[in-house]
Amino acid sequence: MNVLASYGQGFAKAWEPWPPLPLDAAAELGWWQALLARHGDERLQGMPLVAALQAAMPQLQLPQVAGISDSDLYRRAVLRGEPLDADVLAEAGPPPCWQHPQALSLWIAPHPVGAMPVLHTPSRADFERLVRALAHRGEPVALADGVHAQAISGLIHWGLISQYGRDSRARLIVLHQAPYGSVAAKLVPGGLSDSDWLAASTTLRLEHELTHLATKRLLGEMRLNLLDELIADAMGMVQALGCFDAGLFGRCLGLAIDDGDSPIVNGRWISYVRELSADEARTVVALVMARARELEHVLQREPWLLQPSQAMVRLQWLCQQRLDQPISAVPQPAEEHAIC
Repeated sequence: MNVLASYGQGFAKAWEPWPPLPLDAAAELGWWQALLARHGDERLQGMPLVAALQAAMPQLQLPQVAGISDSDLYRRAVLRGEPLDADVLAEAGPPPCWQHPQALSLWIAPHPVGAMPVLHTPSRADFERLVRALAHRGEPVALADGVHAQAISGLIHWGLISQYGRDSRARLIVLHQAPYGSVAAKLVPGGLSDSDWLAASTTLRLEHELTHLATKRLLGEMRLNLLDELIADAMGMVQALGCFDAGLFGRCLGLAIDDGDSPIVNGRWISYVRELSADEARTVVALVMARARELEHVLQREPWLLQPSQAMVRLQWLCQQRLDQPISAVPQPAEEHAIC
């Protein structure tokens, strides 16, 4: 199978039956639930949250300098959970300052395939601090300007370890508040205001990440592939806007929609075609936009698939698609499809 044919195929287990939903929540979710319960709210914000995170994840207190992940300080504080020595910490260098700690918030996002803790901030600097500390072991890696979300798993979290054992690891989603795909509100269908689009972007971005995690858990795959992005963006748009718009999908992907869907240099689409040649990349971009337009038309004809109660039916159907084939017929609506 050549590279292009391999790229165009769908999920290997797309037609296998799914387990009954919702799936059981991970036991480790209890730590996050208890944290929220202690503060008597479904959302925790500001310095109490910062203090709880830094106590459970000492990597947030370390300086973000090259080589920190291989240092004795990292091994002692993060890998072994030893108390941080103020003098040793000072010698290593100051940790990055929180820019807007009062705006950092935590909530638990429900999902039929597994609820997830979500950390959300309007500060780009605080988002980068969180991602570097938790996803990159404190290394000062450069994050692309277009990255506003990060799903993290396998995370060392001493609050979980103390409660559930040394093999426990945290999973969470980190979100930065910003217009989705850097698209202006005036280009979004429905005439949303800037503030409404910003709020919708958070919903879209979160559902996008939850969709990737769902395909990983249900199908064993979470791929850097434009089909996966179409599926995740479709689920996110329906959740946030109540519809799917192919033009908006293309703009969010970084394509010049008003110029024949031409790829834009440094657009988000580049992350998903790095192993393809230039000609192959142009081909798959054209394919994903063809599938997107077909999907928009199908969902307009079958509005029952947009209902919240049909979200997992919609996801299962989307996961049965291929990039190199037209969108297939939708399943027939039936009462047993509903998953609340």
